[in-house]
Amino acid sequence: MFKYFITAKNILGFNDLAFRLIGVPVIGFVLPLIFFGQSLSMGLINYLPMWVMTSIYSFIYWEGNRFIIIQARKRFPDAADTNIKLMWQIIAMLIFTLSVCNILNPLLEYLNIDSDRVTPTPFEANAASLITVALCGAIYESVYFLKKYQTAAIETEQLKKENLLSQLETLKNQVNPHFLFNSLNTLSALIHENPDLAVEFVQKLSKVYRYILEIRDNQTVTLQEELKALNAYIFLLKTRFDAGLQVEINIPEAIKQYLIVPLSLQILIENAVKHNIVSAQRPLCLEIFTDANHHIVVKNNLQKKNQTMPSTQLGLQNIDNRYRLLTGQSIEVVATLQSFSVSLPLIGTADPTFATTPSIGKNKTT
Repeated sequence: MFKYFITAKNILGFNDLAFRLIGVPVIGFVLPLIFFGQSLSMGLINYLPMWVMTSIYSFIYWEGNRFIIIQARKRFPDAADTNIKLMWQIIAMLIFTLSVCNILNPLLEYLNIDSDRVTPTPFEANAASLITVALCGAIYESVYFLKKYQTAAIETEQLKKENLLSQLETLKNQVNPHFLFNSLNTLSALIHENPDLAVEFVQKLSKVYRYILEIRDNQTVTLQEELKALNAYIFLLKTRFDAGLQVEINIPEAIKQYLIVPLSLQILIENAVKHNIVSAQRPLCLEIFTDANHHIVVKNNLQKKNQTMPSTQLGLQNIDNRYRLLTGQSIEVVATLQSFSVSLPLIGTADPTFATTPSIGKNKTT
C-alpha cells in the first residue's frame, strides 16, 4: 500500500493528500448551495445530511477519477501520446462519473432530505458531477503539465551546461600548451619539408576550431557534419604521429543523416590518444563503425601509458550526461585487457527521407 502511494505521488507530480482531505468536504459543502437549491437559512443541523451525502459523492468521484488519471499516465507515459492519453482519460472519466451518479442518485430520493426540494433532478445531479470532476481533473492536469514544463526547462538548462562543458573541455585540450606546442612543432617541420602539406595542416586546424564555434548552440548535429570535422582532426593527429596512428572509419551513407551529440567522436579520439601509447613501434589502432544495435562505436586497442596527463573527468561523463538528457539512454563502455570501446546511440534523423531504420554495413569512408 505504501508503495502505491509513493508511485501515485511520482505519477501525479505532487502529494495530493492535503488537496483531497480539504477538497472533498469543501466540494460537498458547496455543491448543494450551487446546484441543488439548498440554503444555509435552514440551519447547519438541517443542512448537515445533504452535506454528508454530497461529500460521499465527492469522495467516490474524486478517488475513482484520480485512479483513472494515474492509470492513463501509466498507460501513455510518452509526450507523443498526450492526445491519446487525454482522449482515453476523458472517456473513462465520463463513463465512471455518469455510472456512479445514476446509481447513487436514487439514494437521495430515498433519504427525502428536504421537504421543499426532495432531491436534485437527474440532469442537475449529472451536471454537478461532471462539472466537479472536470474542475478536479483540470487541476491535476495543470499541475502535471506545470511539472513537465519545469522538468523540461531544468533539463534544457542542464543540457546547455553540459554542451558548454564539452566545448570548454575540447577547447582546453586544443589550446593547452601541449597541443599548441605539438601542433606548432609539426607545422614548423612541415613548412621546410612540405610547404603544401603545411598549408593543408593550417586549413584543417582552422576547420576544427570553426566547427567548434559553429555548433556551440546545437544540442545535436548530423553524423555527416561530425565526421567532416572529425576527419580534419584526424588529419592533424596523423600528420603528427604518422604510422603511429591508424584510423579506420566504416559508416554506411544511410546512417550519416542521423543525429549525434556534437564533439562526442572527437572527445573519444582525444581520450584514446591521451591515455594510450602512440608510436610507430606500437601503433594505436582506432575503429569507428556501426554495430547491430545501430550505435556508433569508437574502439581502440589498449596500450595504456605508464603516466597519463591529469584528467578533468569531463570526457565520458559529459557525453553520457548529454545522451541521457536528450534520449534517456546511456552510452555503453566496454573495457577488456586488449581493447576499449564506447558505443553512442543514434538519436534520430534530420532528413525525413532517412526515417527508416538505418542499415548496417561496411561502407568505408576516409
